This record gives sequence, structure tokens and C-alpha cells, in this order.
Amino acid sequence: MDTVEQTLAGHRTLRKYVLPGERVVLTRRSHWAKLLEPTLTTLVGFVLVAWLVDVAGTVAGDRSAWLWLLWFALLARLGWRVLDWRNEWLVATDKRMLMLYGLITHKVSMMPLVKVTDMRYSRSIPGRLLGYGEFLLESAGQDQALGRIAWVADPDATYRELCAIIFTPTQSPNVRPPSVAVRRPVPEGRPAWPAVHEHRPGDTQPIRIPPRTSARDDGPGWSVSGDTGTYVPVEDPVRRYDD
Repeated sequence: MDTVEQTLAGHRTLRKYVLPGERVVLTRRSHWAKLLEPTLTTLVGFVLVAWLVDVAGTVAGDRSAWLWLLWFALLARLGWRVLDWRNEWLVATDKRMLMLYGLITHKVSMMPLVKVTDMRYSRSIPGRLLGYGEFLLESAGQDQALGRIAWVADPDATYRELCAIIFTPTQSPNVRPPSVAVRRPVPEGRPAWPAVHEHRPGDTQPIRIPPRTSARDDGPGWSVSGDTGTYVPVEDPVRRYDD
């Protein structure tokens, strides 16, 4: 099976519907079983027309050849279904789900992932035998353009991947968790503004912020020595900000 990058690189139609900043997670073409009915109809039609021409040929002669026009109509129908199948795609990004279809008139059905509240997964007996399934998307009672996805290929793996991107909360890698300010107790008789240690989850060491001092304070400052929280005097007012 081709990867998502290979599929996008080989299909310009898919790329033009993906917005800047979207990350494509899943691409699926409909299962080949969708072509089973037109294929069987064409084969059965060929056998039936050949038999009728052979039987009617002895009576009607060359006039029975028009029966082949019926079979060519079935063959043209099969060709149309194959082209339509090749043009149908299910695309899932980190923001929405898309269904691309239509051979002459291109159509796009879309549902944002934030609108999906539930997804039902069903497989009929032919689906279990041939390997396809059907998804029904629900969105808090609202009618959406994309509500039913039939003929899903590799349905078990597709179901797991869709659930992973729909129902798993994600956090932007550029957003840092909120900081937690930890204030050490102020020793008796010391300045009223203790040093503040800013700690974020995941940091190995706290970030030490120098104590606040007054612009008119010419006296000795105080700083924290090491990680013990011991306050030591800093005689130089300039150095009182250095820890």
C-alpha cells in the first residue's frame, strides 16, 4: 500500500483540496468490491448475448447482430464505473475529513473533526468476506455533508486511525505548558520581595528570577545560594541580580 506522501505526490487532485498548514493523516480509495456488480453484469451479459446471437442467427441471420449493442452498452457502463472508482478518495487531515468523488462534476463533502461526536462502524457478511466496511458519522444531531462512508477498504486499520485523530486530544508543539511560580519563604528580617523560581513541567531545573529591589535601595541586597533556599547578602547593588 502506498504511503500518504506517495499518494499525494501522484495525485494533483488531492493536493489542491488540502489547505496550507493541514497535515494529511489518511488517504483511502474505495474498496474494489464496489466494482463487483458492474463487472458481473457485464460478464453475464456477454454470455447471454452470445447465446442469443447463436440461437437467433439461424432464424434472423445477420439482423441478430444488433444484440451486441446491448452488450457494448454494459461494457461502457463498466468503464464508467471504473473511472469513477479511481476518482473517489477518502482523505483525513488533522483538522477535517474529506470525501472526493465525481468524474465529470467534481464534488467534495467535508466534516470538521471538532463536529464529530460519534462514529459507528459496521461490516455486513459480504463485507467481512471481501474486506470492506461502512462508517456512520454523527455530529450532535446536525445534518452534515459527510455522514456516511461506504465501501471502506482495510476497515479495521482505517477505523483505528480515524478514531486516533478524531477522539485523541492534541496539543500544539509550540505551546508551552503554563508556568508554576514557587515562592520560597522569606526569612525574618529580610527584604519583602523573595526570589521567585519559575518552574515548567518537563524542565530539569527551575528558572531563577532575581528578587525585586527598589530603585532607591542603596543597601545590601539578598540572593539565594544554591538550591537550599539560603539567603546570602550581596553588597554590590549591581551584583544582587546575579545568582
